[in-house]
Amino acid sequence: MCRTVLFILICCIFSTALTACHDANETDDFAHVLAVGIDIGVSNKWRITVQFATLKKDEGSQMQTTGGNETFEMQKQDGYTSITLDAPSFYGGVSMINSLLPRKLNFMHTKLLVLSEDIAKSGLAGEYLAPITRYREIRRNVRVLISKCKACEFIKENKPFFGKTLSKSMEQLVQEWSNMGFFPNITLGDFYDDIKSTYNQPIAILACVNDYSSFKETGSQWGEEFKSEGDYLAGQIPRIGGSKIELYGTAVFDGDVMIGELNGDETRLMLMARDQFQRGFFTIPDPENPELIVPLDIRVARKRKVMVKFEGDKPVIILKIQLEGDLLAVQSGINYENKEMKPMLEKTFELYIKNGLDKLIGKCQRLNADIFRFGCITARQFATIEEWERYNWISKFEKAEVNTEVEFTIRRTGAILKSSPITKTKGKE
Repeated sequence: MCRTVLFILICCIFSTALTACHDANETDDFAHVLAVGIDIGVSNKWRITVQFATLKKDEGSQMQTTGGNETFEMQKQDGYTSITLDAPSFYGGVSMINSLLPRKLNFMHTKLLVLSEDIAKSGLAGEYLAPITRYREIRRNVRVLISKCKACEFIKENKPFFGKTLSKSMEQLVQEWSNMGFFPNITLGDFYDDIKSTYNQPIAILACVNDYSSFKETGSQWGEEFKSEGDYLAGQIPRIGGSKIELYGTAVFDGDVMIGELNGDETRLMLMARDQFQRGFFTIPDPENPELIVPLDIRVARKRKVMVKFEGDKPVIILKIQLEGDLLAVQSGINYENKEMKPMLEKTFELYIKNGLDKLIGKCQRLNADIFRFGCITARQFATIEEWERYNWISKFEKAEVNTEVEFTIRRTGAILKSSPITKTKGKE
């Protein structure tokens, strides 16, 4: 009897182990979506654009079909393609696109979620994001972009510039925030949580297509006017060549309504205040010769320090930022490497950052948008969540007193130990 039971048990185990995975799917069974764009539709509520790999080389061509209440457009590119379609909902659009393809859309590897500026400013961002956030295939680490142009136009220009792997190009592009800091690192999880947060207001990456119109090939040449490398928004950089898409600046929200923009410089200062800045090149006017410049390689020396106290009902915030950096160049030839001159350059940069922070904080207070996460520190002063929610921090931020302190130290001066003026036949200049 025992042998019979043992024999049956062994047969069951082996029969289970030898069965095939009837519900398994191969990699090439799906169309892996790399980017999703959302616009306000014309024929229907949603205009959805999906970009996915085709796993082959296609000749550039375009096919457009319009019928009934739906608009369908397909843009073929080398190794990937995009489809734009009007639909009543996100899930309805996905179903409609699936009916047009021999493979099912899969969003597990989506890198970018692009919302048009029209959606952001109309207060519909939360309504459009809610079903996308709920969709189990879309990960919460997808980056959220607010496009100043139409989202479908942005995705059509989303092409690999180095190599032919679009997914790698997109991943490396969004990682550049840590090297320069001209745009924040905001994911779908961050954005959706901040929409509902009582501690701070949400932000998103500002994006646009650059049509190269800002690049002036003729006209008067540059004179003595100083303009920072971060004094631009996405789509405004004066350049030609390269990929047309740009991530530059920050979109500021009040709940799910976009209420303002920060340029590249303001974004870097915001990241410092949020304790998220890592590294960036800064250019400041020479303190002894303002017509010339001094570029610096700046890094964070210590985590930010935020202290909060109350004077009656008014919060008083002290923000302390500690930076360090390397001297990259001295156009004037002044010996700022000297221990007597180096403090002058350090104080000049400290004042440059402090003035920028004060202006940025004032701007955000006028917008009544705490994008610095001061509320997370202020909440520690309250015993319970109910007490904190009754205080209503979001409405109190605009009247808060914020005092900033900046410390900066030059660590290295590069391969040149001493700067000196250029010598010509008529002597030094």
